[in-house]
Amino acid sequence: MSGLTNDQSTPPPGHRLIRLYPARYRAAHGEDVAATFADTVEGQPARVVRRERRDLVTHALRLRFRIGPTDPAGRVLAGAAPIQLALAAGVALYRALPQFDQLVRGDQVPSPMRTVLHASFELSCTVPWLLALAFALLGRWRTARLTGWWGSVLSAALAVPVYRSFLDRYLLGEMAALTVLACTALVLAPAGLVDVTQRGRRRMVGVALGTGIPMIVFGQYGIDLIPVTGVVSLPVWMSVVVAVVLLGELSGRRPDPLVAVGVALATVPWVAPYLLGVFDGWVGPGTALTVGAAWLTPIGAAVAVAGLVRLVRRVRSAEPSDPA
Repeated sequence: MSGLTNDQSTPPPGHRLIRLYPARYRAAHGEDVAATFADTVEGQPARVVRRERRDLVTHALRLRFRIGPTDPAGRVLAGAAPIQLALAAGVALYRALPQFDQLVRGDQVPSPMRTVLHASFELSCTVPWLLALAFALLGRWRTARLTGWWGSVLSAALAVPVYRSFLDRYLLGEMAALTVLACTALVLAPAGLVDVTQRGRRRMVGVALGTGIPMIVFGQYGIDLIPVTGVVSLPVWMSVVVAVVLLGELSGRRPDPLVAVGVALATVPWVAPYLLGVFDGWVGPGTALTVGAAWLTPIGAAVAVAGLVRLVRRVRSAEPSDPA
């Protein structure tokens, strides 16, 4: 009897997390969810308990914000998540390879100015996203999205004490935008809708390499030839890469417009710092408008070309076939 009394007086595991569910869903299914969660974590190690808590939280948030597989927001996030992960990995490649090359050749000698904090920040901006891409290519989407999320949170936390110049302020805004926008898509996108098929994985590799390698070449040879800094050219070039993916998405036989919207919005975390910079005063309105126009042009061109392709296809299908 005493054991029964203790069981009734002790709140079940995860009872606070159940409050994240919408009130109507909680009233109808809260007890069942709590009981299932308690049975799942009973006697399990801490690692399993943390994983189940994360799953419970993400499930509750998807229901609360209507980000399920059948909801429009869920399809938009499912389109954005893998592309954002690949873009972040491409940016990591762009920033990591030149630094590694300089260290190997001895051009970059460690000095007191390069503190442990700065080194940790640089590593947090690159290594987690490259690992996340590797996990995604292995088909481990859950591990990939958590790796990217934790890396983004860590880099955002380390960015605050290290920023000093214009470039660092852009990085600070980028880290904040990645944490809020990209990681929202990574964590909350319905896993069943995210394209992690062989085709989707090849596309992620193409986006990552298509972002990183040209920007490395541009950084080595283009800065002196073209009066545009790497900070400005990065979101514009990413828009070109995404436009290619968007064109393929919209030109298919049965395109999903909401998934295509997610693909088109995948570069927003790298453009958002310019919008934030206008309010902060370190970016002029003219510069922000120029970058915004250059960012939108490839995406608009992809939509126009895809529309033309579909129109031509429809006209051809409507033409009467020649009699045999």
